Amino acid sequence: MPRPWVFQGVLSGLVFALGYGTGTVGLWLWRYLELPLLPLRWRARMYLVLAGSSAVVAGYTFWNVANWQNVTRGLMQMPKVEESYYLQITLIGLGIALLLILLGKVLYLALAWAAALPRHYVPRRIASLLGALAFLGLLVIAANDTLLQRTIAAIDSAQARIDISDPPGAFAPQEPQRSGSARSLIDWGQLGKAGKQFVHEGPRRSDIEAFSNRPAQEPIRVYVGLRSAPTPLAQAQLALQDLQRTDAFSRKILVIATPTGTGWLQNGAIAPLEYMHDGDIATVGVQYSYLPSPQSLLLQPGLVQESASIVFDVIYNYWKTLPAETRPQLYLFGLSLGSLGSETSVPLYAYVSDPFHGALWAGPTFRNPLWKRVQRNRDPQSPAWQPRFENGGLFRAFGPGMIAADQQQGWSPIRTVFLAYPSDPIVFFEENMWSRAPAWMGQNRGSGVSSGFTWVPVVTFFQVALDMLSAARVPAGHGHNYAVRDYTEAWAVVTGRADWTSDQTERLLSRVADEGW
Repeated sequence: MPRPWVFQGVLSGLVFALGYGTGTVGLWLWRYLELPLLPLRWRARMYLVLAGSSAVVAGYTFWNVANWQNVTRGLMQMPKVEESYYLQITLIGLGIALLLILLGKVLYLALAWAAALPRHYVPRRIASLLGALAFLGLLVIAANDTLLQRTIAAIDSAQARIDISDPPGAFAPQEPQRSGSARSLIDWGQLGKAGKQFVHEGPRRSDIEAFSNRPAQEPIRVYVGLRSAPTPLAQAQLALQDLQRTDAFSRKILVIATPTGTGWLQNGAIAPLEYMHDGDIATVGVQYSYLPSPQSLLLQPGLVQESASIVFDVIYNYWKTLPAETRPQLYLFGLSLGSLGSETSVPLYAYVSDPFHGALWAGPTFRNPLWKRVQRNRDPQSPAWQPRFENGGLFRAFGPGMIAADQQQGWSPIRTVFLAYPSDPIVFFEENMWSRAPAWMGQNRGSGVSSGFTWVPVVTFFQVALDMLSAARVPAGHGHNYAVRDYTEAWAVVTGRADWTSDQTERLLSRVADEGW
């Protein structure tokens, strides 16, 4: 990803400190094992060689760093970096490196103190080992039980205060087909910021009729916030009740949409489907966290899977009791962390007995089990950034601008599309990237990925990991910023709209530009 100077500076400082720490620990271990050292006459020469080679590498890097960034920024239609880029990353990098090295020194002194305590009772080396292990154990317990829990609680509390605010310009909808309206079972004030935005946005019946020149229905948008009910099960049941109130199960299509961490559902992902099917759509989402997706993924593991599974079970179990010829087609949607929850919410029997109809999972995270299986077992002839699984009957993966070429043939009754941009680090990060190059960094690369991006042990791991934090800060169609065009074409494939044309997509995009979403 194109890195802002702050991110690049943090990355530089982190990797510098990691290299310094690795060398320091290695030297300590060497001396602790009493291995032979270089003779004094060789040490000065060795230092000169190492310092000289490091200076050459640093000079080469500084000479090329702006160009490397500008190549990537050019691929994503972004302006070039400013002239102060070098100075900014150097200053923040040095500050981060010195801070981390200082913390390492403090930890070393604490370990040395702890290791010295038992030496009056047991041999020196055994005492050092026991003292160090005891200290590290207490440190881990304190961090997990006290520091981590308090940090999670503080972040969650801060995000909860933000969640009660109204989005700019948003107000309770007048349409009874939307949660938060006067006739809804869900109060506007309990929807949360993201929920309020979701039910406020989106096309109305008049907008769709103006676009299609055909009669349309008022789209249904049901949303349940964290404050709307006390437990995930109660939230799911409330969502079902509001769907029943709006007569959502008489519609053509019902979408169970799993939000991102804060509860956000992208209007640009749902609105194209509402235009495409003349508003004969009902969409339901349930909030499960106040935290942004990266924080929720790390600090609240399993939360999205639990919520999404309960929501799916409650709605699916009611849906399958309805006559097959009159009930709506059932589809799933999830973006980013929402795709992880949505993907894992479907039990095996929902693929076999009374199967749902399909799913659109955009920006699947590197933790998504189905996405990982599709990548791992892909056709060897297909690139890693657009894996082809089996014969493409059940799962297909598309990148930017690739969906329109799909022939809509060879599908099973369930159509599942992974929308994954090759430049999205959240999709293509790998935990073992520190020790081996991922397949997507080979010679055949996807759009938006610079050919100059080379794999370096350990370093590339931290590069891609840090890139996840700024993955959405790029123009639509790159990184983790998924574009309305690709959502539109993906829904046409997933819902079997073979008659949807590129001209209709262009007209919809023009409307998007006029409405500003």
